[in-house]
Amino acid sequence: MKTHSMRRQLVHGAVSAMIAGAAVAGLSGCSSSASPADTPATTVGMDASWAEGYNNLADLKAHSKLAVQGTFTRVIAQSSIKTIPVTDFEFTVDKVLHDPGHLVTAGARLTVRQTGGTVDGVLHQIADDPLFKISENAVLFLKQPEPGLFYVVGGPSGRFEVANGKVSPFAPDGAKFSGSPADFATAVKNS
Repeated sequence: MKTHSMRRQLVHGAVSAMIAGAAVAGLSGCSSSASPADTPATTVGMDASWAEGYNNLADLKAHSKLAVQGTFTRVIAQSSIKTIPVTDFEFTVDKVLHDPGHLVTAGARLTVRQTGGTVDGVLHQIADDPLFKISENAVLFLKQPEPGLFYVVGGPSGRFEVANGKVSPFAPDGAKFSGSPADFATAVKNS
């Protein structure tokens, strides 16, 4: 069930948003140092209309600068862009799966930006792409809109969960895969 107050699209490789209701106007210029991992009393859902969506590894790989496996280690900052809350997370790379431009190595700490965040004690997040959690292990397909900043390609379709020795897609309509991290690395390499 979706009750949402915003629509968001990825445009020209950068995150931008379309406001769906006047209720969002109160977010203008707000930011909070609270961690999205904290459980706020209220959550406001946002609706996304993804400009990019991928249902196979070959397309994800072709539209990404980087694919990495690792862990979210901390929240770096929260802010707003045109009244839309965003959160910058630190992601520590355990393994590089795809990197034709030689951007990173294992052990690198990347800044990954995601739409959503806690503003005045209220959590704002996209229903089908909830905020990352600290200690969450994931595989991410990333773009780099500016040096030092990354975002996940295709929202939830570029995000994979790693749990109990198994990689699985975060988005139910994303690329189909179920297997070990080693099998996933091989599938990415061969796609």
